[in-house]
Amino acid sequence: MTILLAIFLFFSSICPLAACSEPPPAPLVLPESAQAVSASGHMLMLRDPGGTLGPGAVQAAPGWRALPATVSAGYTDDAIWLRLDVARAAHAPEEWVLRFSNAVLDDVRLYRQDVAGHWTLQVAGADVARGAWPVDARQVVFPFRLQDGETERWLVRLHSKKAMSTELTMWPRAAFDASSRREYLYYGLQFGSYLLLILFHVFFWRMTREAHSGWYLLYVLTNATTEALTIAIPQQIFSMPNWLSDPMLGVSMAMSIAIGARFSTLQLELPALFPRFSRGVVGVTAAAALTGAVLILCGNYAAGVLVVQGTALPLIVLFVVLAAWLALRGHRPARAFLLIFGVFYAGVLVSFLRNMAVLPPNFWTNHAATLGAFFHMMLMSLRLNRRYAELRRAKDMAQAEAVLAVRALNERLEGLVALRTDALQQEIGRRAVLEADLRAALAVETRTREEQQDFVAMVSHEFHTPLAIINTTAQQIARNPDAAWVKTLQRCQNLREASGRMTALVDEYLSADRMETSAATFRPQSCDPRLLLETVLAEWPEGRVEATLPVLPARLRCDPGLLRVALRNLLSNADRHAPQVLAICVHAAVDGDGSLQITVSNPGDPLPADEIPRLFQKYFRGRIAQHKPGAGLGLYLVQRIAALHGGKVTLDSAGGDGVVSFSLHIPG
Repeated sequence: MTILLAIFLFFSSICPLAACSEPPPAPLVLPESAQAVSASGHMLMLRDPGGTLGPGAVQAAPGWRALPATVSAGYTDDAIWLRLDVARAAHAPEEWVLRFSNAVLDDVRLYRQDVAGHWTLQVAGADVARGAWPVDARQVVFPFRLQDGETERWLVRLHSKKAMSTELTMWPRAAFDASSRREYLYYGLQFGSYLLLILFHVFFWRMTREAHSGWYLLYVLTNATTEALTIAIPQQIFSMPNWLSDPMLGVSMAMSIAIGARFSTLQLELPALFPRFSRGVVGVTAAAALTGAVLILCGNYAAGVLVVQGTALPLIVLFVVLAAWLALRGHRPARAFLLIFGVFYAGVLVSFLRNMAVLPPNFWTNHAATLGAFFHMMLMSLRLNRRYAELRRAKDMAQAEAVLAVRALNERLEGLVALRTDALQQEIGRRAVLEADLRAALAVETRTREEQQDFVAMVSHEFHTPLAIINTTAQQIARNPDAAWVKTLQRCQNLREASGRMTALVDEYLSADRMETSAATFRPQSCDPRLLLETVLAEWPEGRVEATLPVLPARLRCDPGLLRVALRNLLSNADRHAPQVLAICVHAAVDGDGSLQITVSNPGDPLPADEIPRLFQKYFRGRIAQHKPGAGLGLYLVQRIAALHGGKVTLDSAGGDGVVSFSLHIPG
């Protein structure tokens, strides 16, 4: 509400004084009808920079201009002089008063010149103590008497740090008294309604702690304070000095636009629709309000109020445009906003048009803004009450639905608990039977494992010894070539190949069994990695393996037997898939983290992409290895042995560049 009032005062302050070069206006004749008459159209105006001129100097000064409407000089440090010739009709009342519509003018002086040329002075205004005013009223009122047919020249001097906007009206004393009584009754009803409204929302907010109600309470308090100070009712009742009332009025206006901006965003539900935009608008408005309040408290009243009023104008335009846009999109709060705030906007517009002399001054145009504000407050209060009632109904409905949902959920849970209890009892019975079956299966498995271990021991004993004898005999034959040389050498070669193949197969099966049996143990010990590698490489024909063994650690903690099996399997795997005319490459080195990396590479066909994820599975043999010897345990054993050592085996190259490469990593 105060935002619109600020706009009204702002436009009134910035509109220039209407001036023309027409002949001097006719004297104002007080009519016989005993009705109030406006001095507009009967006055001349003169600016007095610095306010140093007296009535005699002012009357003789050049630069007087006709003033066809009310005084509207804005915020100025100049003294404004008005010249007015007043006469009384023959049968007009004798007692009259001159009333100024602006209730917060600081310094108002009336100089009356009689027929003898002498000046009489009456002084009033906010800078003057209330007890020294000619008439105890909320605005400046000067009483006077005129003789029949007598014309007096009046000079009115106005000076104020607030907006210089006022209308001069002549009232018969009786009519003025009656109008004042009606006016005080009206203001009493209005502010009594405000008081009831404030008390109601104080209790309402204390009960609900609802944000909208709290902000509305602040909204009503600041706007009612601003309106009361604007019409000078507290100043009259409490004889409030100007040094106190002016800062109160300015700060109240500053607070009003900040609180009004926040309240308007809540009414349009902007925090939910556009949170960042809403915070920005409220923040900018609060900063402008704070700036204006600081300027006012520091004594720069005009500058502070202009900041406040200059902020109010685009803010109102913004809210009206935004509300209209949201209303067209079907946003219900925007429609209510336009209706409730539109009532006050219309009242302020009527008051502004009256101030600009577009509409004639009367009771309705003089009080349009106040009436609009009153109905605006009433409608806003009804809307908040209705909103709270809707929220309460929604809460009651939600609670009722929650009770029904909880009741249904409890019934469902009870049924589920009963079903689950029955299912658990059945499951306990099944598990008891399963436990018995598992115990029987475990006994069978134990017996099977023992039989398998016996079988492995037998195979190890029965096959390793004959194979060792065959290998020794083959070596003796090779060293004694007295027999038929070619035949004996061929037989020796066959014996060695068969012996090596059978030994490898037996080692594979035994190693696989050792990896899977629970009795298998990992026996790490300190060994020489170079000696271990050279021992394994010596098992291959000369030229088949090209080894690169740079600086290796002197000692490595590992299980030498398992590590030999892993190296043999990597070399055997490379030997099966590499052409015989090309060598297998072995490279051993120490990584940056101190681990031993042994890389075995062989030229060969690329590995199929779909087989790569299964390379380390037990007994898996790819399409390339289908027609080559092997049991599908080699890479599986390498992976298991690497895991026992805390290392890993990786496929470095799948043969896309013509080389298949595996790396065995053993931590140092």
